Amino acid sequence: MSEADSVASESSVPDELQATASVTPDGDTYQHDPSVVPALARLADLACEGAEDLLSASLRIRQLSQDSEVPFELAALRTLTTTFTYHLSVRPFMSAQPGALLVPLDGPSLFPMALRDADDDVRALWLSLSSSVTHSAVKARCADIVFTLRLANSRDAAEEAVRAYLDLIGGSLSVTEQGTGLLRAWELARSVGLSSLVQQVTAAMLGMAESLLNDCEDGYTFVHLLDALSAPQRKKNALPVDPRVDDLLDSALLAYHGTPIISQLASLVRRRAAAAGDDVRVRHASELEVEAYLIDADNAVDGLVIRSHLSEAASLAHRLNLPELEKVAVSRLQSAPPVAWATIGAEVGIPHAYIHSLLRPYKRASTWYEALGSWFESGPPSGNLDDNRVAARSELNDSVILRMATTVVFGPRDLPKRIVSEEDDAFEHALTGVEAFKINFHGALLADALDIIKRRFGIPSFEELDEAIATSGTHPALGRTLAKGLILYWVGEFDACAHLVVPKIEASVRALLLELNEPMYKTQVGDGVGQFPGLGALLPLLIDNGFDPDWERFLRTFLIGDRMGVRNLVAHGFMDTVSRKNAALALRACSLLVLITSRDDAERDSRLVKASLANPLGVPPRPWWRRIGRAARAAWTELRG
Repeated sequence: MSEADSVASESSVPDELQATASVTPDGDTYQHDPSVVPALARLADLACEGAEDLLSASLRIRQLSQDSEVPFELAALRTLTTTFTYHLSVRPFMSAQPGALLVPLDGPSLFPMALRDADDDVRALWLSLSSSVTHSAVKARCADIVFTLRLANSRDAAEEAVRAYLDLIGGSLSVTEQGTGLLRAWELARSVGLSSLVQQVTAAMLGMAESLLNDCEDGYTFVHLLDALSAPQRKKNALPVDPRVDDLLDSALLAYHGTPIISQLASLVRRRAAAAGDDVRVRHASELEVEAYLIDADNAVDGLVIRSHLSEAASLAHRLNLPELEKVAVSRLQSAPPVAWATIGAEVGIPHAYIHSLLRPYKRASTWYEALGSWFESGPPSGNLDDNRVAARSELNDSVILRMATTVVFGPRDLPKRIVSEEDDAFEHALTGVEAFKINFHGALLADALDIIKRRFGIPSFEELDEAIATSGTHPALGRTLAKGLILYWVGEFDACAHLVVPKIEASVRALLLELNEPMYKTQVGDGVGQFPGLGALLPLLIDNGFDPDWERFLRTFLIGDRMGVRNLVAHGFMDTVSRKNAALALRACSLLVLITSRDDAERDSRLVKASLANPLGVPPRPWWRRIGRAARAAWTELRG
């Protein structure tokens, strides 16, 4: 148990138990006294009478000790109580070695202390109790501890524990406790080669499984019993799997309800059927599992829950090669009721002086040339990558919800795209969230700046814009597209602006990589056609050639990231209405790359191209915008001086 788990376990222990488990006022620890063992054994036996689980029995020890005529030291009572607070943990489902473990075995563990951390006096008490107690529950616990810590002959201790676990069947302990005890007995008997007892435990497990199936109760215990009974046999002399196991599995698939249980049962059936080469049985189990998710969708009311179940059904059907059910799930997913999205708002205070400073160049420029030059020299809207990484890591570390909750990313038409699962994936999702916030903020400022230029100077003619952009040495066709995009923005045609310039962003990336002769073209193979890869595959090639990582993150998050994905939305026709902010951001992304491309007949040294990628705002061939910006600032400084 980890320290975090231990803290959680300790905090959930009832107050009465914590009182018995606390350190004595004078700080005494338990010192073994064989003379008090019989009285402690009787106390333990009495505490287990009629108990549903050992934790409940531990809660009775203090009260029973107060009614006893024998005076008990608090340290002895505390140690006895701790003995009952260890528990059996079922091994992971369908693991290589089914069974159950007595935990916590190793530290760190705040409560109870790890078994191996117990001192010699506590171990001596456990060894003495194992031969003194009579109730099967406490005898199983003590004998199991003796076996686990190797305090006596392992085979004898294992046999005593197994017999005690078998004696618990039909008693007052809950079905879950009894079933977990059988799994532990099954593991102990097999570990020391107690063949006759293995058969007895197996028979008891089958009997309990049949009883559970008849009453359709405790599917968790049923599944783990069948997991052990149907596990592949690895030893040559291992007993064959009882044929009743397959009958129980097939019957349980039809009897139990609840998708988690059915999924586990279907996995067990597929494992058994695949080993026997029974494809029909494999398919039947898979169909029942997918249908369970479809039934969940039928029973759900909330649109988001319905889509979640249908998405699981479609994904599972695809993985299990059930194309008919996959089509059904996808069809229902596409026509599922709309999701009632809830928006959680948060206010962020941004100083007015900061906004004013960003817009100052456009308010003070003397010509549209100068103002637009400042716009072209604005920094990456997503901000600094290193700062964003720090913010994303802090957000993940500080938010309990982000660490515990499952994050599902939805795309157009409220259709689920993917589940954020792995730690690296969660960090990337948080990083794009930080970047998207900054991009939206700076996108609004970029739009305001363009509006200021229009308000102060009017809309330049296309010829003026085209000529001005051409002086930067850029590719003529790309330059004309940028000029048209600016005109479309200024006349309020934001949709047309974005749909025009977004494809040219990818074209500019290709042009730069072709200048570097970067191998990227996918040649024709077989019936396939030769083609260039998409933007997602091209951006890493830019990074390999020294592209500024801050700008690469802006392009990635704005154009193809889960949070925004403007390029994908435009390309596939999902962006019906383009906001002025997104249009301005698309122009900024386009202008960044267009202004560092070159004419068709230009032959630039690869070092110059890489220098442009490393510092796209300050490296030739962009002398026109750079000269205007510097000249304007110098003139203003001289005028004020």
